[in-house]
Amino acid sequence: MEVDEDNRSDFEKEEEEEDDSVSDLLRDRFRLSAISIAESEAKRSGMEISPPIVACIADLAFKYIGQLAKDLELFAHHAGRKSVTMTDVIVS
Repeated sequence: MEVDEDNRSDFEKEEEEEDDSVSDLLRDRFRLSAISIAESEAKRSGMEISPPIVACIADLAFKYIGQLAKDLELFAHHAGRKSVTMTDVIVS
């Protein structure tokens, strides 16, 4: 098994690349969903929303959800649990 100068094996590199591709896929799907919701709400309200604004809303929502996930993990860890509960969500 080859190990490069930063002490990571080929397997670890492949695993990290796979994690990145899954993250990219989730981010893209989330973004498409957020765009769809924003456009539907604008249409329902009889408004127009520009594509750059929709993209900004989608990106901000994704960043917010990422921070929320980290907070929920910390709440559960602080309570001595390995999984997040509804209480953690309510507290956040």
